Amino acid sequence: MSTDTQTSGAGDASKVHADRKFYDLPEAYALGSFKQKAGDRKGADDERLLRYIHDNVIGKDASFVGPFGRQKVMYCDHTASGRSLTFIEDFIRDEVLPMYGNTHTTTSVTALQTTLFRHEARDIVRASVNASESDSIIFVGTGCTGAVHKLIAALALSVPPVVFVDTFTHHSVLLPWREIKAEIVRVSETADGVLDMSVLEAKLKEYAGERSRQLIGCFTAASNITGILTDDVAVTALLHRYGALAFWDYASAAPYVQVDMNPVVPSVEQGLAYKDAIFISPHKFVGGPDTPGILVAKKKLFVNAVPSGCGGGSVFFVSRTGHRYLREVEAREEGGTPSIVGAIRCGLAFQLKDAIDPDFLSSREEQLCRRMMDAWRDLPDLVVLGNRKAKRLPIVSFVIRHPASGLFLHHNFVCALLNDLYGIQARGGCACAGPYAQDLLGIDEDLALRYEELLAENRMLDRTLLRRYTEHSEREVLRPGFVRLNLSFYLPDADVDFVLEAVRQVARGGWTLLPQYVFNPETGEWKHSRHQVFKERKWLGSISYRTGKFSYHGSEDEDNFSAPAKNPKEVLQEAEQVYAYAAKAANRASLADQAVMFDDDSAKLRWFLLPSEAQQLLQGDTVAFQEPPFTPPVLRAESSRTKIEPSDDPAQCETAPNEIAALPGNSGEGKSEDVTRFLWHSPPKQIFKPFLKAVTEFSMIADGDRVLVCLSGGKDSLSLLHTLRQFQFYFRRKGKKFDLGAVTVDPGSPLYDPRPLKKYLAALGVPYFYEEQCIVDQASALPECTSICSFCSRMKRGRIYACARREGYNVLALGQHLDDLAESFLMSVFHNGRLRTMKANYTVREGDLRVTRPFVYVREKNLRKFAEEMRLPVIAENCPACFEAPKERHRVKQLLAAQEILFPKLYPSLGSAMHPLMAINRTGVESKLLRNGFTAADSDTD
Repeated sequence: MSTDTQTSGAGDASKVHADRKFYDLPEAYALGSFKQKAGDRKGADDERLLRYIHDNVIGKDASFVGPFGRQKVMYCDHTASGRSLTFIEDFIRDEVLPMYGNTHTTTSVTALQTTLFRHEARDIVRASVNASESDSIIFVGTGCTGAVHKLIAALALSVPPVVFVDTFTHHSVLLPWREIKAEIVRVSETADGVLDMSVLEAKLKEYAGERSRQLIGCFTAASNITGILTDDVAVTALLHRYGALAFWDYASAAPYVQVDMNPVVPSVEQGLAYKDAIFISPHKFVGGPDTPGILVAKKKLFVNAVPSGCGGGSVFFVSRTGHRYLREVEAREEGGTPSIVGAIRCGLAFQLKDAIDPDFLSSREEQLCRRMMDAWRDLPDLVVLGNRKAKRLPIVSFVIRHPASGLFLHHNFVCALLNDLYGIQARGGCACAGPYAQDLLGIDEDLALRYEELLAENRMLDRTLLRRYTEHSEREVLRPGFVRLNLSFYLPDADVDFVLEAVRQVARGGWTLLPQYVFNPETGEWKHSRHQVFKERKWLGSISYRTGKFSYHGSEDEDNFSAPAKNPKEVLQEAEQVYAYAAKAANRASLADQAVMFDDDSAKLRWFLLPSEAQQLLQGDTVAFQEPPFTPPVLRAESSRTKIEPSDDPAQCETAPNEIAALPGNSGEGKSEDVTRFLWHSPPKQIFKPFLKAVTEFSMIADGDRVLVCLSGGKDSLSLLHTLRQFQFYFRRKGKKFDLGAVTVDPGSPLYDPRPLKKYLAALGVPYFYEEQCIVDQASALPECTSICSFCSRMKRGRIYACARREGYNVLALGQHLDDLAESFLMSVFHNGRLRTMKANYTVREGDLRVTRPFVYVREKNLRKFAEEMRLPVIAENCPACFEAPKERHRVKQLLAAQEILFPKLYPSLGSAMHPLMAINRTGVESKLLRNGFTAADSDTD
């Protein structure tokens, strides 16, 4: 089981002399990173970590002066962007920036350390999303938007594709496909507000006959408007069943759910659940502001001859007349100087997220969601958009209806009120998902086009001379929208209660404060009549160097507003007083009839209550109102009248389970043994024939043997498991039999998680032994450890031997193949001066176990092809002990690959040359021949 990881591309720290030592793995790294996986933590630890996160939010105690006094900032806009954390920024300031250098070289210590930080950050992300060796992790500069554009450029489609999208689709995902003339197929949702799988399958069948156009599914893991989650595994499997690629937008979901590029699904759909690409916006993570976007995609998708952002760092060689680009995707597609510090910060944000037990996080999200729905269920005029019973994150969008008129409160007014009266930071608008927003608000396509025409700027306006930096008309205030906020998992319960009660107060009495506010029809902004100037604005222009050093002079008014912010209870009490005084304040306001500012066309499209109308109502006047131009479907479903009766059913709000459920078959029925039989795959003759040759020639398996497969979760060991299963039938026809089991040793690394194998092996019905041992902790405790990889390998082997003896197995089956033997042979010759390689079948020193390698004649490329075609659940292994250490095995692999191009029969020749070495059936033979005596290392490393 090789622990080498492969790296390539210009600027890699691995391009150094073989004897160069990069670093010793520090004890703190081992103790902090390897001791426990997040899933092994106790709930109290997670709660303590959440408190720690909250206490370290930069701006947690920030305050501002508004029309109702000084308010403390209560940030509820994490769906748009996360918040920075003191401990992450301190680490960057103290550890990253002092040794900062550009990553396009490793000859200086600053560039080397920065390169190592950035590569480590990439590997943290790789492990977090369970990316395999077939996946690339690419940092892109503009969030998901850049990731989508990068992927489209990589596909290099000559014919516009057919792209299936859900109703949730964000503009960042939708618009790039439109611009390449793709045919967009929008899949509707069910009455429960989730993607309609039957409609999707019908659409896929309709386009299944397309030969010239690529079918692509581009779906959203969680809506950024409603937080409703999509079953990514079921949708992906369905797409692959009809030959479509599966792309996923995880912008809103990734900070809160497990992102799994290659999920293990123990069912008939197991081979279809992998994703082809995912898009992530790490700036939405807690600790993630100022981080680049992430594209995770299968390497095979990058067929573009020219990288989408060609430039420095993406080329292999440039001459006076031509140039050659790098072939390694991750290096080639990140030309220029990237956001280096941002990428490092991205790794830190992912590391923090992974430190929280996913089950604990899921439970916390579910709790927040239920509390939110329960707190508002008795408010008939607080209209929560989307289905309340669908599985969702605690992201909510709503409109507030005025009960007497049937009109709504303008979303920007509601956001201004939440800000001014409570300090709550929310967001108003359509959340960059216009089509879905229109669905939720009840705006059909004809009405949407009427709004577009009404809101469009007059094209005759000179944008340059008039300095029109924004683009809108004098009717911008008519643009429909809603209020969106979310409750972050780290918010203390007291803050959660405060936010929920604040929204309740606004829903009940917010309209009464309308007369105190004015709106700008050209921008749609709402401000309190006595607070239209941002008194505490901070200016870059206030920075000065006139004294020979940096100096900053804040607002002149800051000293006049030094009173501390009120506590939440005081804020709510004072807000109630403001509402109680609203009628008197309205009487003093001098407001003209604001309805006259809208002409006939725009008046028909006005959907919100005006301040002047609210004043008339507060004064007891009769006001005539027209029906609003649209009504959210959730209101239409409840009643055709303006009065809404609250439901007696308890609010339901579930979150997606972290564990992957088995997907049903096409018929929805079937016995478990049929499913198990379907999960087994017969290897092709390119594997089984050389396997039989090795097993027969070296007498690897005898009648009555008990064979234990050493299962790392890699392609080789998984292929060996399936091949041995097939061999059982072959053996049985000869009147013989052997038992088959499997064992995995989990070394306790957070970046190697083989636990999904438990479900897979259970589904296969194979006896499975999962051994856990914190091997890296043990390595760090040694006074000297020249190679953590070698130490880990020996420790794993010892644990496997112990398991075999304990469970009564006499044969161990390892997955090394002909390529591994050839590489080991050359490495031994080059570096140890010995003719030596791995043995095909030998007995350990104690004489009670045999170790076999049935794939000694099988080529790696055939195993990789089998694993990919059968969609075996390969577990990614990204060992942090070897992040940037020299990869001697990788270099030898490259050497052999180049020679095989020149000499196609290279490996058969090497196999013949190595045959006497691999045929040795006892340990220590080579050492005895060299008169060095027997050593323990011979037994372990053979």
